[in-house]
Amino acid sequence: MKAYLDIETDREGNINVIGISIGNCGFRQFVGKAITSHKVENCLRSARTIVTFNGDSFDLPQIKKQLNLDLAATHRSYDLFKVKKQLNIKGGLKELEKMYGIERKTEGVNGFKAVQLWEIYRKHGRKDALELLLEYNKEDVLNLIPLEEKFNKLMKEQRYDQEL
Repeated sequence: MKAYLDIETDREGNINVIGISIGNCGFRQFVGKAITSHKVENCLRSARTIVTFNGDSFDLPQIKKQLNLDLAATHRSYDLFKVKKQLNIKGGLKELEKMYGIERKTEGVNGFKAVQLWEIYRKHGRKDALELLLEYNKEDVLNLIPLEEKFNKLMKEQRYDQEL
């Protein structure tokens, strides 16, 4: 079973949101002090593979550093950022979503804005900022699914072309 995962961090790199989607278990988010190694480990127990976008360089090392969970050792990692490079495709996650017609309600929100939303929530208690951050994270996670499907299709086509 696959888990799709994305984290959000503050300016210092502290994890403030972890979003995880696993097949029939659905979508889960852990926020702020509710983020614990036990909860994340439990949530990922049924997954064999963790799908991310640039997770090998960012998400998984941050989780290892802050939660002392070495997900790269306990799960197979499938980093769509690396797949994109293999396919010789340019662009970040948001650009690829546009390229492949993957919709996003949180248009205009990016990693920098996500940091700001967390700060607004923490400093001013604005629930709307937290809700937007959580929606942004959820879309980052769930949009990995159609992106992976598109990349897998392109990889099959590429292999087929090479066989001809």
